[in-house]
Amino acid sequence: MNEDILKYVATKHDLEELGLVLRDEFRQTQDVILSRLDEIVTTVRRLDQERLFTFEYIKRVETEVDKNRKDIDHIKDILKIS
Repeated sequence: MNEDILKYVATKHDLEELGLVLRDEFRQTQDVILSRLDEIVTTVRRLDQERLFTFEYIKRVETEVDKNRKDIDHIKDILKIS
């Protein structure tokens, strides 16, 4: 029975040869992945905020353009320019 148990006990070296990782190594890898995902989420949120600010700026500029076009048309009418 003890021999059977010893057959299944693997050393860290044996696990590395098989391409397996220990729980601590897995947790470290998982922590790295989660920190990268946090960075990605932060970047995406920042880009989304910039997109919203840009959209609002474009709306303001379009409103100003419309106002200026009306002013130009009014001036053309006064000067009788087509």
